[in-house]
Amino acid sequence: GFATYFTLLFIEHAYGYDAFMAGLDDSKKRVNTFYTKNPSYRIVHDNLQDMEQVTSSHTYQKGSWILHMLRGVVGDENFWKGIRSYYSKYMNSNATTADFRREMEEASGMDLKDFFDQWLYKPGALQYSGSWQYDAKKKEVRIIIEQIQTNGSLFKMPVQVAIYSSTGKPVMKTLQVNEKRNEFTLLVESEPDNIVLDPNHWVLMEAKWGKK
Repeated sequence: GFATYFTLLFIEHAYGYDAFMAGLDDSKKRVNTFYTKNPSYRIVHDNLQDMEQVTSSHTYQKGSWILHMLRGVVGDENFWKGIRSYYSKYMNSNATTADFRREMEEASGMDLKDFFDQWLYKPGALQYSGSWQYDAKKKEVRIIIEQIQTNGSLFKMPVQVAIYSSTGKPVMKTLQVNEKRNEFTLLVESEPDNIVLDPNHWVLMEAKWGKK
């Protein structure tokens, strides 16, 4: 995962953001293809009877997305602070997932147990079905987001929405999507032209989304 994600970061440095996003999109497609054939596969698992299962394409591709999502959750500054501390402490030695989590928690001041558990120790990826609706009288937007993945996993993730209107640049809001069905109400100055879910592509997900 580190190898794949840090390669993509170098690609962004050398060739630009669009090339970086193209690489992430390719990883996402590989994750989806892998899960179609291996719906119960976990990144961290206890099935070592077959040593060929220790690593897979999923370890690389989903692993890269987990690092990308972690960066989105803790923020750029905290992410790089944690990475530098982790590298400095464990260079030329061994480290566990728990060691990495501890470094990122110390750097960010956040409890990342749910994040690590759901993305590393459980199978699956997010699938959303959602819609938004404008109420002119109340000048508010009602947003409904449902988790529709069928493998039983339930995720807790912050998800951004970008509210576009003719009055100026988009307004960014972060929604904490923790339940199977989630409802949010946002006050707005005028009727939105459009609302985009996860506009900056921080979450590994598939989404059916639109105006109701």
